Amino acid sequence: EKIRKLFEYRQWRSDCFTRDNYICQVCGIRGGKLQVDHYPKSLAQLIKEYNISVIQEALDCEELWNINTGRTLCVNCHKQTPSYLRHLKHH
Repeated sequence: EKIRKLFEYRQWRSDCFTRDNYICQVCGIRGGKLQVDHYPKSLAQLIKEYNISVIQEALDCEELWNINTGRTLCVNCHKQTPSYLRHLKHH
């Protein structure tokens, strides 16, 4: 959650939306309620893979902020991904 509140995260999302022209990369809908999905590795997978435990480690992780690791999805398509809200299911 702390990562998602960072300026860098908001910038990454914005850059992904711009690159994808605000179009869901699965169903092709434009606009509406869009989200950015870390793909093919989820945010949780990247945190685990790079053993990120503090914000500075997240900021230093280039793959986390590379727009090629993100895709624009509408909420419905995002909900269909295997990692959607996975972090909430562990609590």
